[in-house]
Amino acid sequence: MESGFKSAEAYRATALLCRQQAACDPDNSWRLLGEAERWEYLAEQILASRQNRAGEGAKPAIDTAMPRVAPSQPKATPSRPPRYG
Repeated sequence: MESGFKSAEAYRATALLCRQQAACDPDNSWRLLGEAERWEYLAEQILASRQNRAGEGAKPAIDTAMPRVAPSQPKATPSRPPRYG
């Protein structure tokens, strides 16, 4: 599982290098920035798939679910205030 994280880090490092090259090479910056976007996308996909796999097998340590209770009905309010005296 560690390899997924390492490859995501490598993809992000490659994206950073592409951005740095784009700053130094304005004629090809559009291509390099596009490559950087692609490397970032791949890194996000790896991390998302890793989180999905971890989430499928994970169970909460404590059951924190609240019991379902039917909502209470609001009391009817009179149309006129009560008269005293």
